[in-house]
Amino acid sequence: SEPKTCFTSPPINCVRSSQPSVLDTSPWGHGLPPGCRSLQEEREMLRKERYDLATPSFVKSGSPLPSRTGNLTAEPADPARVSSRQRLELIALIYSSCIAENLVPNLFLELFFVLQLLTARRMLGTVLLDSLESPLFQSVHDCVFFAVQVLEHQFRVLSYLDKGTLKLLAENERLLCFSPALQGRLRAAYEGSVAKVSLAMPPSAQAVSFQPETDNRANFSSDRAFHTFKKQRDVFFEVLREWEDRHEEPGWDFEKGLGSRIRAMMGQLSAACSHSHFVRLFQKQLLQMCQSPGGPGCTVLGEAPDVLSMLGADKLGRLRRLQERLVAPQSSGGPCPPPTFPGCQGFFRDFILSASSFQFNQHLMDSLSLKIRELNSLALPQPEPSDEDGESDVDWQGERRQFAMVLLSLRLLAKFLGFVAFLPYRGPEPPPTRELQDSIMALRSQVPPALDVRALLQQGLRARRALLTVPWLVEFLSLADHIVPLLDYYRSIFTVLLHLHRLVLSKESEGEMCFLNKLLLLAVLGWLFQVGRVREDLDWGREAATVDGMPVVDQHLLYTCCPYIGELRKLLASWVSGSSGRSGGFVRKITPTTTTTGLGAQPPRATQGLQAQLAQAFFHNQPPSLRRTVEFVAERIGSNCVKHIKATLVADLVRQAESLLQEQLVTQGQDGGDPAQLLEILCSQLCPHGAQALTRGREFCQKKSPGAIRALLPEETPAAVLSSAENIAVGLATEKACAWLSANITALIRREVKAAVSRTLRAQGPEAAARGERRGCSRACEHHAPLPSHLISEIKDVLSLAVGPRDPEEGVSPDHLEQLLGQLGQTLQCRQFLCPPAEQHLAKCSVDLASLLVADHIPFLGPPAPRGLERGQARRLLHVLLSLWKNDFQVPVPLQLLLSPRNVGLLADTQTREWDLLLFLLRELVEKGLMGRTEIEACLGSLRDAQWPKVRSPHLLIPGWRTGVICPFILK
Repeated sequence: SEPKTCFTSPPINCVRSSQPSVLDTSPWGHGLPPGCRSLQEEREMLRKERYDLATPSFVKSGSPLPSRTGNLTAEPADPARVSSRQRLELIALIYSSCIAENLVPNLFLELFFVLQLLTARRMLGTVLLDSLESPLFQSVHDCVFFAVQVLEHQFRVLSYLDKGTLKLLAENERLLCFSPALQGRLRAAYEGSVAKVSLAMPPSAQAVSFQPETDNRANFSSDRAFHTFKKQRDVFFEVLREWEDRHEEPGWDFEKGLGSRIRAMMGQLSAACSHSHFVRLFQKQLLQMCQSPGGPGCTVLGEAPDVLSMLGADKLGRLRRLQERLVAPQSSGGPCPPPTFPGCQGFFRDFILSASSFQFNQHLMDSLSLKIRELNSLALPQPEPSDEDGESDVDWQGERRQFAMVLLSLRLLAKFLGFVAFLPYRGPEPPPTRELQDSIMALRSQVPPALDVRALLQQGLRARRALLTVPWLVEFLSLADHIVPLLDYYRSIFTVLLHLHRLVLSKESEGEMCFLNKLLLLAVLGWLFQVGRVREDLDWGREAATVDGMPVVDQHLLYTCCPYIGELRKLLASWVSGSSGRSGGFVRKITPTTTTTGLGAQPPRATQGLQAQLAQAFFHNQPPSLRRTVEFVAERIGSNCVKHIKATLVADLVRQAESLLQEQLVTQGQDGGDPAQLLEILCSQLCPHGAQALTRGREFCQKKSPGAIRALLPEETPAAVLSSAENIAVGLATEKACAWLSANITALIRREVKAAVSRTLRAQGPEAAARGERRGCSRACEHHAPLPSHLISEIKDVLSLAVGPRDPEEGVSPDHLEQLLGQLGQTLQCRQFLCPPAEQHLAKCSVDLASLLVADHIPFLGPPAPRGLERGQARRLLHVLLSLWKNDFQVPVPLQLLLSPRNVGLLADTQTREWDLLLFLLRELVEKGLMGRTEIEACLGSLRDAQWPKVRSPHLLIPGWRTGVICPFILK
C-alpha cells in the first residue's frame, strides 16, 4: 500500500556519509528514513533475480562489477581497449537525450552516477566475450568511455559548476586520455569561471535583541505575565548557551541534559499572549542563527586582533580558506541525502521535540505561516536599464543579495513549518492495511492544511515567481508523512511540480530563463522526487506555467540551497587523493607555512569582523527603524559615490588622455604609431591614477553620510546614538563603494580612454586615420569624395528603377552608371567619413547592381533601344565592380548573393547572352580569388534544393544543370 517513489538507476556502490550527525538529525529518528532501506533491498533483489535469469550458470560467479574501494590500485583506462564501442555510443546518446529532455527525476544524481563510472578503480570479476548478448560495462575502459561520452553532451551543465569541480574535471587524466577536446573546453570554462562557493559551517549563536515595540509591558495582560516572559527569555538563552557549549561533547544527549528545563519553562507559559511572545522570540532567533551559512555572526579565523597582528591582514584570505578546509563538513550525506537539520537547526528541532507542547506548536505554525506569506509576496528584483558603464551594478547586486536572504529565510521557515505540521502524523512505517489507510485518508482529507500552499504555488506561477516559491515549498513537502501524497490536495501540488520540472528544460522556456535559475529548480525538485514519496502514477498536467527570467541566482546561492551538489567535487577529489568515501572522504592536504619576520611587532589593527560585531551589538539595543535607516543611507551613499567618481576623477583622466593624445600626434607626426599602441601608452600612464578613486570615495562617504543620517533620524535622538549611527553608515557606505571601485575602476578608465581615443582619431585629419588598423586614404587626399549616405541613395535610386514600377520614359544612361561607379571608388579610397556599417551597405548594393547588370534588368536610356546595353559596355562595368571588390572594399563583400534564388530568378527567362555574362562574372571571381570553387558549388547546391515555379525553373535553362557539370563548365 506504500506509494511508489520516483527513482532512477541507483549509483553503483553509492557512498554513504561517514558523519553520524547526518543520520542522527533525521526527523524520523536514527538511521535511514522509512522506506529507503526496504526500497534498496527490493532493488538489490530484483537486480539479482534478473541477473540470475539472464546469465548462464558458468558465468554467475564471475560477473564484473565496478569497484571504487580505496585500497585497490586504479586500473589504467585505455581508449583502444573499449569493447562494444558502437553500443556504448548509442546508449550514451540515448541516456544524454533523456537528461537533456529532463526525463530523469534528478539531474545531479545522474551526474554523480556518471562521475562514479569515470572514477571507477577496477572491475571485480571475470570479463565476458564481446557479443550482442554480453552485458555492457565489462571493464573500466567501457565505464570511462561511456562516462566521457555523456559528459561531452552535458558540458553546459558542467560549465556552471563551482570552480573547484571544474578544475578537478579539467585535470582528470582519464578525461584527457579519452577526450582532449572536452578537457580543453573544461579548462577554458575553469579559467573563465568566477564562481566562489563557500562550505563554511553555520555561524555561532547570537542573542536576539529586546524588541521595545512588542515586548514592552503594554503588550501583556498583567505584570506577572510580563515578568514571567522575561524570565523565560533568560532561561531560553541559558539553554541555548549550554547547548552551544556541550552539544559536541561525546555522549551528551539533548533530552537528558535540557529536556526537563525546557518543559518546565513551557509549563509557565500559560497565557496565550505569553506563547505568542515566546514564539516570536523563537522565530527571530531561528532566523538569526540559521538563515545563511557563514552569516554575519560567523567567527572567522584570523579576524581576532591578536591573530591578525601576528600574521598580517594580507594573509586574511588564506586564513579563511584554511578555516573552511578544517571545519567544513566532509559530506552532506551523499548526492541525495534525506532531510536534515544541520548545525544550529538541530537545537530548534530538538527544542520542539523536548517541549512536547501543543499550544507552542500551534502558535509556532501560525507565526511561521504568517511570515512565509509575507516574504513570499515579495516581487523578484528587476534590473533597471542603464548604460554600459555599470552605474547600477551596486544597486543590482544589493537586490540580488536581498533576494538570496529572502529565499533562504523562506526555506528555513518552511522546513520547520513542515516539521511541526506533519509531526503528529509521522511514523516509521506506513499503515499496515489498506482499510486502515483508507480510513486515515478519509479523516485527513477533512483537515485543512496548516498553510494553503497550493494557492501560494498557483499565485507564484501566475506572478512568475516560481523561483521564490518552489524552493521553500520543496522544503515543506520533503518532511511530509506517508499519507500526504495520497491526499487529493497534495496530489494536485505534486502534479504541478512534475509539470514544472518537465517544463524547465523544454524548448518553450528556452531563452526565457537564466540557466542558473533552471539549475536551482531542477536541483530542488529532483531532490524532492528522490527523497520524497512522490507517486509514479501522477498525471503530468496540462495547465500552462511560466518561469522566471531574471538572473538572480548565482553559484553560491545554488550550492547554499543544494549543498549535495558539492558531492560531485568530493567524488572527484577522492579519486585524486587515492581514497574513496568508504575511508572517510578525501584527504585534506594542509601545507604548513611560516610567517615573515617582523610581523609580530605590528600593532593590533581593527578588523572588519570586529567592527561588524560591534555594530550588531549597537543595533540590538536600538529600534529596528534605526538599522533600516542606516542601511538605506549606506546603500544610497555608496551608489552615489560610484557615480560621483565617474563624473569627476574618470572624466578628468579622460580629458588628460585627449590632451596627451593630441601632444603625441603632434610630436610623432609622420612616424606615429597605431591606435592600439597609443591606447596602451595612455592606459599605462593614466590607470595608476585610479588608486585615487578609493581615497576620494572614502572622503565622499565621510562627507555625505553624516548629513543624511541627521536628516532622516528624529531630532530627539541622543547624541551618542546619533554619532554611532553616523560612524556605522560611513563604514558601510565606504565598504560598498570601495568594493565596487576596487574591482571595476581600472576597466572603467580603460573603456573611457579607449572611447576618447577613437573619437579623437576620427576627428583628426588623414594623418591620424592613416595610422589605423584599417587602411585609409592617401596623404594627398583632399576629402572631396561623395558622402557615403548620398552615394547609397544614388545607387538605391538605380536599383528601384530596375525592380520597381516605373514610367516608360524612366531609365539611366550608361555614362551615368559608369560615373556612379567612379564615385563609389572615390568614396572607398577616401575614408574620412566612411564607417563599417555604411561600407557594408555599399558592398551589398554593389552586388545587387551587378546581378541586375547580368540579368539586363536596368532600364538604360539612349540609342539604340531604351533597354539595350552592348556586351562590351556590360563587361566594362562588371570589370569596374570586380576591381572595387578586390582592391577597395575592406569589409567582406556578400558575393554569394549573386547566386541567391532571388537574383537567379531574374535570369530564368532571359537570353543566352545574359547567361554568358553570369559565366563571365563567375570565372573572373575565381581568377581574382574573390570566390572559391567549393563556395560556388555550395551556392549552386542550395539553388537545386530551392522551391522553383516550373515556368521559371533554372533546371531547364542553366547549361549543364541536369548533368551536374555546371561548375566545370563555368570554371573551365
